[in-house]
Amino acid sequence: MSTEIPWWQAAKAQSLERRKAAAVTASGVKAGDAFLIVTEGQVTEPVYFELLRADLQLPAVRIRVEPGKASDPRHVIATAAEEVKAHARRAKKSQLGHAEPLRFEQVWAVIDSDVAVLNGFWNQVESLAKARSVKLAHSTPCFEFWLLLHIQGMTTRGDLINGDAAKSAVKHALGRDYSTNEATAREVMPTFIGKWPEAVIHAERVRAYHDAAGTKLPANPSTEVCALVRALNDSAPEHLRRL
Repeated sequence: MSTEIPWWQAAKAQSLERRKAAAVTASGVKAGDAFLIVTEGQVTEPVYFELLRADLQLPAVRIRVEPGKASDPRHVIATAAEEVKAHARRAKKSQLGHAEPLRFEQVWAVIDSDVAVLNGFWNQVESLAKARSVKLAHSTPCFEFWLLLHIQGMTTRGDLINGDAAKSAVKHALGRDYSTNEATAREVMPTFIGKWPEAVIHAERVRAYHDAAGTKLPANPSTEVCALVRALNDSAPEHLRRL
């Protein structure tokens, strides 16, 4: 008995493969890409991304999460660029560990935009990131808006006027503190990690809302952390992806 599949099934399979390949090309992310993530926050963001890495079963050697040297987003971007150069020097001298990647394909800075916008240097932040080839996962007013999208759903509420307001909103939605220290963050963060695919969809809907309204960027509230999380998802083996 012939095991050759019908021509129409073969054509359909080829079409699906082409679509998947096109999606990967469009996103710029490949399965197995090595990530460097530098965060503005010292506790909440590093804990979140370490748990997300574990949720997607991404090997620790392929994704490094390092808090930035200062809360100014320009310093966070500079830290990312310095880490890339330091890694390249170690690679050139054959000083990398046996499982370390030769280079980072994806370099991201997780930053808040509230201070930069308020003080009029957001354009500098964007220009510096472009010059240093660092992708921005920025949130307005701060990272807590991204967290809020995990537990409150899609929202463009107008009372999140600054970081303190966004943090208060998250605490209220949770009914408790969440980031006083690393121990507290590690205790509470799984509440968010279990809902990250929904948060991505909510964040993208917020973006579409602002696009349709013609809101001046960076829109408040909004977040581009969803782009980084999608990239991490796309870098995981296909059977482990959740989007």
